[in-house]
Amino acid sequence: MLMSIETIGLLIFILLFFIALLLFFNLKEYRQAQTKTQMLNSYEQILDQVGAYIYVKDTQSRYVYGNQLTLDYFGVTLEQLKGTSDSHYFSSEITDVLQGNDRKVLALQRKMSDDIIVDIDNDTIVYHEVKQPLFDNKGKLMGVIGISTEITAEYHLRTKLEQLANSDSLTGLYNRRSFNTFSDHEFSRAVRYLESLSFMIIDIDFFKNVNDTFGHLVGDEVIKRVANICNEHVRESDILARIGGEEFAILLPDTDIDSAYIMAERIREAQQHYEQQAPAITISIGIATLCSQDKTFVDIFKRADKALYSSKNIGRNNVNVA
Repeated sequence: MLMSIETIGLLIFILLFFIALLLFFNLKEYRQAQTKTQMLNSYEQILDQVGAYIYVKDTQSRYVYGNQLTLDYFGVTLEQLKGTSDSHYFSSEITDVLQGNDRKVLALQRKMSDDIIVDIDNDTIVYHEVKQPLFDNKGKLMGVIGISTEITAEYHLRTKLEQLANSDSLTGLYNRRSFNTFSDHEFSRAVRYLESLSFMIIDIDFFKNVNDTFGHLVGDEVIKRVANICNEHVRESDILARIGGEEFAILLPDTDIDSAYIMAERIREAQQHYEQQAPAITISIGIATLCSQDKTFVDIFKRADKALYSSKNIGRNNVNVA
């Protein structure tokens, strides 16, 4: 039976309608895909303008993305970067640090930061690195996203400020603040491991007379001379500090009172026989060592300080033991 013209027309209309719907949805998906592509391109363009190294790695620490600054740093294109690892661009030491941080972020699934020091052509460059885990929209761990910025100038400034905060500006020795930190640490260690610990305080005799007679510039030279002589006699494990105007302190780990006394006498004699244009001076020294009843390092300090004043009272230029 032949279909009527009306039926054929209806079928053609329905077919065209479905074709139109198909084209509509395909066009919609195409536009959505284009929009996503444009958004991704826009995001990448934005990241390329950021003055920081931005990158993404997979769970095996292989690069899957890097912004333009990162690509320029490595000297590669994005396609060349994909699938490579830090070992392609850094020394084994730096690679171990970077990938160690990756593993921590992936294992703990939380953000972390670190300062990375890189030596290139005898030049030290410091980067501050922040990394955090990257998840897909279903919550599955995909890898690590990282941001690194160069902080070389800030790092050196911070180091210099820390040195200034912990060092005596005249002698370059540790200051009282640093010495307190070291002494508390060494006291705790000696108590924990039942080791000996000795301590001496050194004071320049009649130092006020030096300043009054020769002036403060000469007085500064005398202080530096005493510091240098002490520094020549201490061991690498000892801690030497200027803790006051004309007072010095030496912390002696793993040292009993007899060994401390021998060192003190050597320092006193070396100072006495030091030949220089600066005025001749002498020093007095008080020594104490760790005892079982000591609760804090302050207990040792007090005994050494008392021994120092005993040295002063019996005529100065003396070493006295608490």
